[in-house]
Amino acid sequence: MYPLFRTPNRVIAMLVGWSLFSAGLSALVSGIADVPLGRGLVLFAPTYFLWLLFLIPNYFMCRTLPLDKRAWTMVIGNQLWIMLAMALLWALLGRGYALILDSLADSAPYLEYFSAGLFTNLVIFAGQFEFFVLLHYLLIALQRGRDLEQQALQQELLTSKAELRALRATIHPHFLFNALNVLANITDSEPAQARNFCVRLADFLRYSVAYGDRPTATLGAELEHVQNYLSIERERFGDRLCTDIEASEELLGTPVPSLMLFPLVENAIKHGIDSCIEGGCLKLRAGTDDGRLHIEISNPLDELGHKRQGTGIGLISLRQRLKNRYGDEATLQTCREDDLFVARICLPLRKAPAAVN
Repeated sequence: MYPLFRTPNRVIAMLVGWSLFSAGLSALVSGIADVPLGRGLVLFAPTYFLWLLFLIPNYFMCRTLPLDKRAWTMVIGNQLWIMLAMALLWALLGRGYALILDSLADSAPYLEYFSAGLFTNLVIFAGQFEFFVLLHYLLIALQRGRDLEQQALQQELLTSKAELRALRATIHPHFLFNALNVLANITDSEPAQARNFCVRLADFLRYSVAYGDRPTATLGAELEHVQNYLSIERERFGDRLCTDIEASEELLGTPVPSLMLFPLVENAIKHGIDSCIEGGCLKLRAGTDDGRLHIEISNPLDELGHKRQGTGIGLISLRQRLKNRYGDEATLQTCREDDLFVARICLPLRKAPAAVN
């Protein structure tokens, strides 16, 4: 469809604008060709609407002659032949219209008026034709840019979903293996504790499945999810694992990417506390500064020097998800500070309705 005809308002605006243009141009050509104004409006204004019928289809010709795939000489040559053919056809139709007016009004020599203004009209038509050619190529370029942007956004969304599914697929087997071992050990000796453990495990998995395909969750939901995870891991680590989580009440409803905190917390357990002889304390802080949300997760470093080599998919996927969603507005930084490993996330602080409670 022609871009300017996609909505009724555009069609109305174009017809009104072209009517005013036709009236003004008729007055101009009538003055140049020494034609009475009233008769010039009757003769020329309707023929200018023929221009519109000739110029609009050129949009589709421009689509078949893209500038990036054809030689400039070929594009210009084809457009010139099209312009000449349209100008000739318009002149013939205009002459026929003038003859009809002559037959209806014997006292007005409309054919002479048409011939007097023909050269001026052809010059103006050529200028209008070139203007519309440039306009059409501009519209095509804008549409192509929008299409490419839409395709990029769709690709980013598919990539984010694929990375999230890959993250879930790599984390759950490792986590479930340890969790089921713990459950097997406490089932006979502590049945009540085993039931509570199963409830926490079910809540953890339910959240992972429910939010795995959702783009956002609230910070409160994310904190509850990692607390479920930590309570399950505490059954395995016992006193070797302590946690210290702080977040302001007003931040709990803040929208953040779903399953954002878990990879960082899981890394802190797997590559930090699990390798420390006496365990350690995992600390998580969430606060605001300059209208941005800051989250910091820290854990003690490996004391044994036997650092486990991970795949790094958790941090890589999270960085890519943050980039896809926030661009350069979000950062994920990791570093060593004294005897701690620290991960810091910085996000724009938004109160968006897209957040999931």
